[in-house]
Amino acid sequence: MKVIFVAGIHAVGKSTSCMLVSNEFGIPHFTASQIIRQEKASAVLENSKLVSDVADNQRLLIQGVSRLIENGHFLLDGHFTMRRQSDGDIEAIHVDVFRELRVGGVVLFTDHPAEISKRMHARDGVLHPVEIFQSHQDAEIAHAKHVADTLGLPIINLQAFDTKGMMHAMDNWGMCNLRGLQS
Repeated sequence: MKVIFVAGIHAVGKSTSCMLVSNEFGIPHFTASQIIRQEKASAVLENSKLVSDVADNQRLLIQGVSRLIENGHFLLDGHFTMRRQSDGDIEAIHVDVFRELRVGGVVLFTDHPAEISKRMHARDGVLHPVEIFQSHQDAEIAHAKHVADTLGLPIINLQAFDTKGMMHAMDNWGMCNLRGLQS
């Protein structure tokens, strides 16, 4: 198992949990957006005409992960669905993207939409209707299960910020060793 995909909509503790697990076990952690930004910068440096061709973020993500995976397993913090800026509709990321990313297991964080709304308000100062988070999270959960079923991946659905649950799942999948750690 090379890539553990840590998913969920915004403000459910993906990055926080990934950082804690990364620090505890020395497993590298990357966000999908970080890899995409690095690949875009690399394309600009390699050939300025490529800038206009860098619209396909999923292709850039696959390309970046292919480079990183050579160094061993890691945590990839991202989403199964995205809300389009153009019209606000939710778009599922194609199953083939996850196949090409060589995802070996899925940790899916969820929370009560009202709690997500509060954290997002604290984070960006904008109060979004709870229904937006409910519909997005429902789509994220459904597509995560679809991808895991289609690709035969282990998946665990955890309450937001359940880092211990994430560590136990990764231990069960052979990605880290909890023996010797304090409970």
